[in-house]
Amino acid sequence: MEFTYKSYEILVNALKAKSYVFADYHDYERYSRCVILRHDIDNSIEKAVQLATLERRLGVKSTYFTLVTSDFYNPGSKKSIEGLRKIQSLGHEIGLHFDEMAYDGVDDVVATIKKESRLLSDILGTTISTVSMHRPSQKTLDANYEIPGMINSYGKIFFNDFKYLSDSRRRWREPVLDIINSGQYEKL
Repeated sequence: MEFTYKSYEILVNALKAKSYVFADYHDYERYSRCVILRHDIDNSIEKAVQLATLERRLGVKSTYFTLVTSDFYNPGSKKSIEGLRKIQSLGHEIGLHFDEMAYDGVDDVVATIKKESRLLSDILGTTISTVSMHRPSQKTLDANYEIPGMINSYGKIFFNDFKYLSDSRRRWREPVLDIINSGQYEKL
């Protein structure tokens, strides 16, 4: 599958054709057949706004996970705040994209995640209640961190009860359209 807006629209329409409800990390339990869309903003808030606009046009919602330790953007800059608020205004959620490698030997990962979520909450003036990990270590993947007041998108439930599909670094790990079209999985 190509990494174009047209291909993404094909993917969304395939999900709709297979009767997936577009849920989020807060309401997925209400649906027997659902998909949670998420996007990690690694490089460009401007590009994330473009994708969020497309998703709005397609009638779907996503969670956009934002780094506070990015080398590519400053989430506290005026331009970034405007972009993140635009994403929210389009009906999407902003979550924290946590990069454990930004810290040398952090002892208390949960406390550091909470600190970053408070920072992002203060920047945007809204509650940040979801977190995804940026290039997580095996230790983090195995940890199943429970973070008070937050949903960990890397929690075991999202890997055990869902079929997890990822396009990390512009490469699908599995044939995503074949999996969607098979209708085999109730939760993606």
